[in-house]
Amino acid sequence: MRWGRALQLLAGMVAVTLLASAAWTVIAVRAVAPRTSPGDVLALIAGPDQGPGSMAQKIKSNERINLLFLAHGGAGNDNPNFTDTMLVLSIRPASHQATVISLPRYLWVDIPAAANGPVQGKLYSAFAIGAAHDPTFLREQWRAPTGPGDLAAATVATTIGQPIDAWIAVDIKAFTALIDAIGGVRVTIPEALDDPQYPSDEEEKTIHIHFDAGAQVLDGTRALQYARSRLSTSEADRSRRQELVLFAILGKLKGGVPIGPSLITAAGPIKDGVRTNLTPPDANLLLHLISALRQPDVTSVTLEDSPMLTPENLGLDQDVLVPKTGTYGQVQAYIAGKLP
Repeated sequence: MRWGRALQLLAGMVAVTLLASAAWTVIAVRAVAPRTSPGDVLALIAGPDQGPGSMAQKIKSNERINLLFLAHGGAGNDNPNFTDTMLVLSIRPASHQATVISLPRYLWVDIPAAANGPVQGKLYSAFAIGAAHDPTFLREQWRAPTGPGDLAAATVATTIGQPIDAWIAVDIKAFTALIDAIGGVRVTIPEALDDPQYPSDEEEKTIHIHFDAGAQVLDGTRALQYARSRLSTSEADRSRRQELVLFAILGKLKGGVPIGPSLITAAGPIKDGVRTNLTPPDANLLLHLISALRQPDVTSVTLEDSPMLTPENLGLDQDVLVPKTGTYGQVQAYIAGKLP
């Protein structure tokens, strides 16, 4: 249930980005949402497509909608396109029931990247493989502007046995830029955090970061440090810290996004660091749909410690998670039983 508000935030980030971009130009919008057409921008006023297969029709018909959320490091990181966070939000529109599936990044899966068949790799590498745009290796469909996310979505769909209707990818710079644009976030830190070896922006260097316990306002850089610090505490604690920051951003976004110099400054990083296969009208529809979710109606499914998975070492420092039965059939049946 804890991911409900965090996912509202992610959808809100994209919707805010797309709607704000509409004030710039169609070209700027298409940087974030490459599938956008001039008619899509006009549809923000006239209303979305209601035809068969459209997002509006799926919502009206109460069809389940599955959204994939991806977070990656972005430019300047050692592995800029590895998706450290992969979440699937499954929503039943009429009842507002939802399930969030947290996917381990080290799942060993089939990635349908190559023209001559799938390749095996860690789940978090699918987006990166698509981002390489290798014409000698990738299928033509993954070489489109939305190719990286499309490939990641296809890989997730095959793994969990459920279709993915849309995806959103956000990098670190866009995340920090948004926080700065809204004037920082107020976070109540439950206990002090000290990390003497936090990776700095300079290659192979570290810095010492420290956070006292208590309520405080964090700018984008400090919020990112607090959420990402890895070696100072456990992965479970890191997850809780990320939630605190995400909930704080959501609280700020609910009050509206201030229009001013800070938003203009953030426009570049957000435009460069957010990608989606959604169009502005569909993003707007999903924002309203997710905003209607209540936290008690959101079920959380985490596969990280699932008894259906087991760790395996493939050599050359390849530690992965694989299904105990040898296939993902049991995992898929388990997920299907948890969906709204």
